[in-house]
Amino acid sequence: MNSPKSDKELDEWLELLSSSTHSPQGKFSAEKSYNILQQRLQPAYRKHKILSIRYTVAVAAGFVLLIGFGWMFYFYQRPVRTLIVSTNIQTQCIQLPDGSKVTLNRHSQLSYPETFNKERIVKLNGEAYFEVSKNPKKPFRVKANGVTIRVLGTHFNVNAYASDSLVETTLLEGSVSVSNNANGKQMILKPNETAIYRKSTGILSMHINANAQNEISWREGVLSFNDISMGEIARQLSHHFNVTIQIKSEQLRNYKLNARFKQNETLEEILEMLAPIVGFTYHMPQSNLIELKQEN
Repeated sequence: MNSPKSDKELDEWLELLSSSTHSPQGKFSAEKSYNILQQRLQPAYRKHKILSIRYTVAVAAGFVLLIGFGWMFYFYQRPVRTLIVSTNIQTQCIQLPDGSKVTLNRHSQLSYPETFNKERIVKLNGEAYFEVSKNPKKPFRVKANGVTIRVLGTHFNVNAYASDSLVETTLLEGSVSVSNNANGKQMILKPNETAIYRKSTGILSMHINANAQNEISWREGVLSFNDISMGEIARQLSHHFNVTIQIKSEQLRNYKLNARFKQNETLEEILEMLAPIVGFTYHMPQSNLIELKQEN
């Protein structure tokens, strides 16, 4: 006997079955039996439907979580674009992604990531003044030609030109640690202290800087020197005007003086003022080279 394919065929099939069967409960009702069959089948159908919905929701939730974890992994592992800021004859103020502020001196370069993830690391070639936003969970590091300065939140100045023989870190406020990248030696600075790293010897030393504010006078457009040697003045003027100033006389190089110049003064004007006071002459064998000689 073929299986019924419709309600009508089911009724006919049940009637045929009842006519060939002696029911102990009397006449067999196809309609009543069909209703009973439906009632028994419906709970199973509803249960299957509920299970199907729960399965669909679980799969969707798992898919959403997978996307979320994937996005987080991509966000933290993706290559971060590096931004590079270079200055020429002007200083420049920069705000970093964490809100820290950097004032970049003339002829300097700062590189930093577009966003800070687990660490806050910047690289400096030249001179810059840092005002670092506090974040104990993310220490701030400056890598500068052989040294690393580590801070939590503070104000300090770093002088680290690639052409110089030394790197200077002067603390104005807060606390910083300065470490030698070659041997790991580290020192902690307090306000008005300067760490000096000498590239030729790899020695890291510290001295008290009674005139620490002079280290950042360049931010106000002033070059200020207090009891500074001509050798150091020549070094700073070299960076300021992007030239090379050479002093061949050891005595002239060690001569100390106090001086103060405005940034809008030309190098020639500054040398003309210093020459009669210190006692030297100067000439330019090349356009970017100036030689100072002590007068006899």
